[in-house]
Amino acid sequence: MQSLFAHPRDFRKLWIGQTISAFGDKASRVALPTVALLSLGGTAWDVGVLAALRFLPFVLLGSVVGVWVDRTSRRKIMIWADVGRLLAMGYVPLAYLLDILTLGQLFVVAGVVGTLTVFFEVAAQSYIPALAGPDGIVAANERMQTSRAVAEVGGAAAAGGLMQFLGNALAILADALSFLASLISLLLMRHREDPAPAQDKPRSALREAREGLAMLMADPRLRNLMFATTTVNLGVASGAAIMLVFAYDYGKLSPGVVGLAFAVGTVGLILGAITSGAISRKLTVGRTLTLAILLTGLSYLLLPIGGRDAALVTMLVCQFLTGFADSVFNIHTLSLVQRITPPEMMGRVNGTALSVVWGTGTLGGLTGGLIGTVFGTLPGLVVAAAIICCGAVFVIASPLRAIRDGAHEPMANAVG
Repeated sequence: MQSLFAHPRDFRKLWIGQTISAFGDKASRVALPTVALLSLGGTAWDVGVLAALRFLPFVLLGSVVGVWVDRTSRRKIMIWADVGRLLAMGYVPLAYLLDILTLGQLFVVAGVVGTLTVFFEVAAQSYIPALAGPDGIVAANERMQTSRAVAEVGGAAAAGGLMQFLGNALAILADALSFLASLISLLLMRHREDPAPAQDKPRSALREAREGLAMLMADPRLRNLMFATTTVNLGVASGAAIMLVFAYDYGKLSPGVVGLAFAVGTVGLILGAITSGAISRKLTVGRTLTLAILLTGLSYLLLPIGGRDAALVTMLVCQFLTGFADSVFNIHTLSLVQRITPPEMMGRVNGTALSVVWGTGTLGGLTGGLIGTVFGTLPGLVVAAAIICCGAVFVIASPLRAIRDGAHEPMANAVG
């Protein structure tokens, strides 16, 4: 049977490596703050700084990193990013054993890993279309999303077990080894990219970075996809911030129950990743995007509608539905960007998109706090749901509505 992918063996190697790396990354996101708190006497502020150093590089560097990705081999960028992350994470258990580990060193490690992860993610998202081919992009993203979703649960559980048996700092060795697995998978790949087209004259990185945003704005499909994603992310991040207040202060739920709800959300993520392709083939991509957005918004409305008495049930249902819809939406959004964007612009467009996504997620958390304070918990959830549903307007009132499978969507005209 002929494979769906253009380079099935190389994609399989990348997928396996990224699956292992996703488990290790999730484990380190649990283990690093634990080391800071329990082994180095850190505070809640220190944990917040560690988290910020992991995600801020996406907001600040995505567009510029995209320029590098378009200028050179994406596979080589991923290889060097894995080498750097392997060394950075491997330093933590070594320094701990030598009794020289400090909070400052943890901050440096988190910043280095966060920065190199931006390089890796932008390069990986830009490299997948070459390995998958136009007909295999959705299936490739389904597999990647499924691995990430499973790692959200399995990685955290693995981190707990490793910290229990090896100690907090030594558990971080698992993340270092996961980067080694990813590195080996990349080195074993046989596919080589075509060299980047030669430039008539040198151009500044800033100008090339602006071209990524220019392309997103110039093509009506990419532009409305970005507006839809930005609106949805803003509403989801706002609703997620208010949801915790709803669960603890209004619904009087225990941390264990809230943790169960988030676990159910992960089940929704996995199911959405597995079925997203089948759904779009049945409904078309345009309708799938619209329904995923509306399902997310309506899920948040269940919380104020159910009230205090049904808080447990509505939390579980809301988390499952939002996880499912989020997975479907993300897979098709990323797949459309990869199909529409010309290969020579892929890094800049993906880098800019990542900056926008992470930036609106950060802004959404602050917006949620403001909305909850001004309007109250239940009205705040209604406002967040309304913001999410507004994202569907950018799909319905744009060329995105007419996209059936996306496989034969014409590429955008390169900005030059």
